[in-house]
Amino acid sequence: MKDNRLKEQVQKDIREALMDRTIASDCELPASVGNTFITDDDDLSVIFAQRFTKAGGTMYYCYNENDISNRISEIQRRHNDIVIGCATENLTSFLGHLNIENRETCVPTMIYPLGATLCEALIAWQGSIVITSNLGLGTTVPTLPETTIVLAFTSQVVTDWEMANQRLKELYPQYPDQIMIANPASYGYRKEKQKLYLILIEDETI
Repeated sequence: MKDNRLKEQVQKDIREALMDRTIASDCELPASVGNTFITDDDDLSVIFAQRFTKAGGTMYYCYNENDISNRISEIQRRHNDIVIGCATENLTSFLGHLNIENRETCVPTMIYPLGATLCEALIAWQGSIVITSNLGLGTTVPTLPETTIVLAFTSQVVTDWEMANQRLKELYPQYPDQIMIANPASYGYRKEKQKLYLILIEDETI
């Protein structure tokens, strides 16, 4: 838990990390994005923000539903208000609750230029996102939509893959059939039209 003063500092650090973003070079692979040692004193959300944006991702730090709605609507407008294909019915309903138009639950046989999904974990060390078949994407996990919006919570940020893997074992009785580690510096997001957006939602108690 964070007191108000510390929470404000964390928010300030994340904002500065997002403002100081740089695009990853062609030779910079996900594993090499920020490989310095993480200590217990480091805030994982700040480290993740720095490394995710350095790899070329676009991240929005949201405090409430109004923030989330505004950011997703902004992304949708940026992509000509195309339909957002949601990984699950629950996510489709949630976007409806936020008054997001042009949305539908993904049909496995269709390709959506703009898709939305939740995730299981965010890996601070790599600035990567863990997405599995247990989230409703099924066989589409290895090939995310051309442009993908991921909704995640600050409580999902972990240090490294070992902690992410432990989180998966705690979440599910049966280990997921498919696991994808999505990073904006990976090959799938190097093309100009392919974008990876992250909506990071603050869910810790002040």
